[in-house]
Amino acid sequence: MDAKFLSRLSIYKGDYDCLFRTPKNELHSGLHYHDFYEIVVYLGNAGVFKINNEEYLIRRGDIALINMFDPHTLVYNPNTHYERFSISIDPSLLLSFNTPDSNLLDIFSRDNCNYPIIHVDDGCFDKYLAVLHQFRDTKLAHGNDIFEKALLHQIASYLFSDCYDGIHFDNAESRRVSMVAELVDFINAHLNEDLSLERLAHEVNYSEYYICRIFKKITNYTLTNYIIEKRISKAAYFLKGDLPISKVAENVGFNNYSYFYKTFRKMMGTSPVDYRASHTEEI
Repeated sequence: MDAKFLSRLSIYKGDYDCLFRTPKNELHSGLHYHDFYEIVVYLGNAGVFKINNEEYLIRRGDIALINMFDPHTLVYNPNTHYERFSISIDPSLLLSFNTPDSNLLDIFSRDNCNYPIIHVDDGCFDKYLAVLHQFRDTKLAHGNDIFEKALLHQIASYLFSDCYDGIHFDNAESRRVSMVAELVDFINAHLNEDLSLERLAHEVNYSEYYICRIFKKITNYTLTNYIIEKRISKAAYFLKGDLPISKVAENVGFNNYSYFYKTFRKMMGTSPVDYRASHTEEI
């Protein structure tokens, strides 16, 4: 089964999101991947978590670390009530938390023995629960985003303390991941513009060959296909509104409507017109 790309727009706006989920508001997206990092704290026995062709039986106290572009899904047990706290975070924001002594990329590394699932005992889990209670119970009239990012810092520090296994990203690898993160952020901000390899290479000060090779190595996806998937996923978002379809195509960087139509139909399994008819007013 092929994983589908899950757009940030279907999850959050801004550079992060934090949300409690239960079977009543679960995200039923099947096997998917995305271009942001995710942390999931499980407050109950949720079911089976699948990632990179591996399966993990989820129980209370498990924390999932999900790297950019890693295909994953939760097959939850419909007979069990559970709750999970999901954090979605842009790569640029995650990298901004790093210090000279603590690199969060280390715990998201596939070489980390605690990736992708770590189980913490009740005593250790209590500190996470205390932070989650603050997320749930505290809503400030002003500066709530500052407060939430402070709590994200706290969770990140706990995770680094509990998950870091001594294997450190070397400086060269950190620079490569940071370059991919920079490309991802730039592409997201300029989808309606020219995104030629020449322009992207100029933006990050590397050669076209290098950025294509490193992007594929880090993500397992080609840079060109990623851009197309991003454009089509954003087009699908716009099609839920009332913007003319020709304008939707332009707003996501397609200058040729025929090519947009064929690409959308190939990737989404339906035409833009039929997609709009079945998804109107979902924004």
